[in-house]
Amino acid sequence: MVSLRRRQVIIAGLGSSVAPAALSAIAWKEEEPERLVLSGRVLAADGKPLAGAAVEAGAARAATDADGRFVLATNTRRYRISHRGRSAEGLVSNQRPDADGTWRASFALTLA
Repeated sequence: MVSLRRRQVIIAGLGSSVAPAALSAIAWKEEEPERLVLSGRVLAADGKPLAGAAVEAGAARAATDADGRFVLATNTRRYRISHRGRSAEGLVSNQRPDADGTWRASFALTLA
């Protein structure tokens, strides 16, 4: 007969070897929005707006205005911003749907 403590150790050992395999079989894919409107502002390291910075998200492209602001419509949450050899890229994680079902996200970025 196996003691209660020994049974707990055996069960825990089985769980630790089976659980990772079971969890890896589940596809953890976050769905891309059908339409995402990205807006924001790009600033220089000194806090001043960057005019003319290129903002890309998928096939959509925009340039920042004199106040460093931009708006573009895309279907991906990945973005890239570049200006005079400096660049940054990221993933939008705070999108939210509006009344029409269009996803919207905004952010500010300092490009150092």
